[in-house]
Amino acid sequence: MQDESSLDLTRVLSHYDLGELQSQSRDLRGTVNTSFVVELLKDGRRTTYFLRRYRQGIAEEEIRFEHALIQHVSQMGLCPIARVHPTQQGSSYLRLAQATAGQSTAYFALFDFLPGEDRYTWVGPRCTRRELQSAGALLARFHDAVRGFRPPGRRIESRILDLLPEIAQKWAAAPSLSKGTRFDECVDRNCVELGACIDGTVAALKSAGARDLPELVIHSDYHPGNLKFVGEEISGLVDFDWAKLDLRAFDVSLALWYFCASWEAGRDGAIRLEDLQAFVSGYQGALGGPSQLPPLSEPELRMVPDLIQAGNVYVLYWTMRDYYSKPVDPAEYCVYLEHSLYSARWLLSPGNRSRLEAALARAGRG
Repeated sequence: MQDESSLDLTRVLSHYDLGELQSQSRDLRGTVNTSFVVELLKDGRRTTYFLRRYRQGIAEEEIRFEHALIQHVSQMGLCPIARVHPTQQGSSYLRLAQATAGQSTAYFALFDFLPGEDRYTWVGPRCTRRELQSAGALLARFHDAVRGFRPPGRRIESRILDLLPEIAQKWAAAPSLSKGTRFDECVDRNCVELGACIDGTVAALKSAGARDLPELVIHSDYHPGNLKFVGEEISGLVDFDWAKLDLRAFDVSLALWYFCASWEAGRDGAIRLEDLQAFVSGYQGALGGPSQLPPLSEPELRMVPDLIQAGNVYVLYWTMRDYYSKPVDPAEYCVYLEHSLYSARWLLSPGNRSRLEAALARAGRG
């Protein structure tokens, strides 16, 4: 007998002309959307696909934005990404009425299943030097592919420079939302310190003129868990549903926080500077040809330390939103909160800042 999820998948897949469902398994790596790996049979051939049910509350124009971006990048041929498959009606996504309480409509999309190993998550990655250089180069190729591209629709979330003051307000209100767990105790202990860090980041970016830096469509979630590997080569880049128009240097800086911030006891939050140099040198070295996007400029590189802090705060915001809106494990989310706290302290140290700036200067030359 089919379970409820199988029946739902059969209903969804009936809107595609890709074959009959043979097997399905839930993909548990994602925390925002609900996803499945499905195997379909058509004309005697089995093919594997990735089926996503989008998170509740997503705006339809955000999906149009994402899918136009995927189509554009796929056509450019610079990045190994999964195509999105059209329904029988020719749409890149499926809109279905739902009987679920609190949700009248659900959106689905069917993607290629990319080859390779899901080697890392966003928590505790330790990539090799070659993987770091390749990851930097791939982000550069993605940025080169999207320069000047303006897809239809948009992601509703604000640009980072406008979002930071909103995050400051939500962080200040966090103690009033307490659930009485160890997570909330950690919020109470560090509310003033992290609040000052957020305010300082806003002021630093404002005074430095960050709004003058180049913008393009950024991935906005570029971390090792969104890459697939064959050996040390990257075979796939996934999850474009956080993409938006924002600072190019912020996308690089957020990636540096994800790839290079240590999770090890006694070093939690510290930026591994050799890893940072490998990533940035990979990024810079992949750009600069006659018809390419230029590498990160000196003004962009100077802004990276503050934008890494902005990336840290951005992930803290994600942690808060999840914790206060979902039935999550407080102990698990306390680890994420403490990681952001340790990262903030490391980045605020003048000595660490000097070493970080020196590493960026060396790597920035490609």
